[in-house]
Amino acid sequence: ERMEVKFDFSKGQCRRMMTLTQAFAELEDYVDASDPDLDLPNLVHLLQTAEAIRKDGHPDWMQLVGLLHDIGKIMFLWGSR
Repeated sequence: ERMEVKFDFSKGQCRRMMTLTQAFAELEDYVDASDPDLDLPNLVHLLQTAEAIRKDGHPDWMQLVGLLHDIGKIMFLWGSR
């Protein structure tokens, strides 16, 4: 099934709603096999990315992007269940 059909929310239907806290919990134990340089859970990766951006002195919005940049992987996790 094509992703655009599988995740079409235009008709008010969705497979699952969650808060960001719940989304982070979904990534807590997920290690992305497609990233050979990282063997840590994706949640740790998100936090490390946001912290590195903060330490480099970038603005708050960029830190938020670093925190959220892999949140779309949840769509993959849902599709594999």
